[in-house]
Amino acid sequence: MAFAGNVDELALLQTVQLKKQITAEVLAAHLGVSVSAGKAAATALLEQGKVESVGDAIRLTDKGITELKDQLDAERVSIDEESIAELFEQLGPLDDELEALLARSEADGFVDALISLDRKAQNLFDDVSAFVPRLARYQDLFGEALDKIKGGSLAWATAGNIDSYAVVWREMKAELAGAAGS
Repeated sequence: MAFAGNVDELALLQTVQLKKQITAEVLAAHLGVSVSAGKAAATALLEQGKVESVGDAIRLTDKGITELKDQLDAERVSIDEESIAELFEQLGPLDDELEALLARSEADGFVDALISLDRKAQNLFDDVSAFVPRLARYQDLFGEALDKIKGGSLAWATAGNIDSYAVVWREMKAELAGAAGS
């Protein structure tokens, strides 16, 4: 559903939930919208009491958590949970491979190995996006992180304070687990 700043409210609430606390600028980058759209969406959520300010960031309130749960439940009614559960199972070996790879992110061949894993994972994420279109944005986030890694910025592989490859993977895994009813 379109929301303030042309942001999908479910994606907005879920992003705030996954990140725990988030600034409007980071929110906008994560959702792929302008900073002004991110600020408008955050302001609307503040006015509705679904988030509260924490310094220059926002986090969900009880009202926001309830709204998010209701919207996720409504989304899941239209999802083939059995197919999503199969995709979640397919993610397991890839997740193990990524974990082992990230543990040696300074090793020779790391970037090539990550690119290879990304190719395999993107096929799975294409299928996920077909079942849950809201999750298609994650593929852009993977691509953005991978481009920065290829450019020599290895922080984009593991850093926890940006939409690094590891952070985006963890969020996609959480989204997929939720969609699968896990």
